[in-house]
Amino acid sequence: MKEESQIEEMRAAVRGDRERAEQARQRSTENVLALIDVPAVEDQAGPQPEPRRGLLSRLLGRSLP
Repeated sequence: MKEESQIEEMRAAVRGDRERAEQARQRSTENVLALIDVPAVEDQAGPQPEPRRGLLSRLLGRSLP
């Protein structure tokens, strides 16, 4: 009987370890996704610089593609 209760305690401990590991993985995934989303928002926040134009296009007053 004693061995059976020890086995059940070990199984419960393993289940608890698995649950904690899954929670840690979930938190880690959420943290990574939050870090990925931040730069995308920052890139859109600032004004876009005007593309550089060459000497000829500045002299002629038009943009070349």
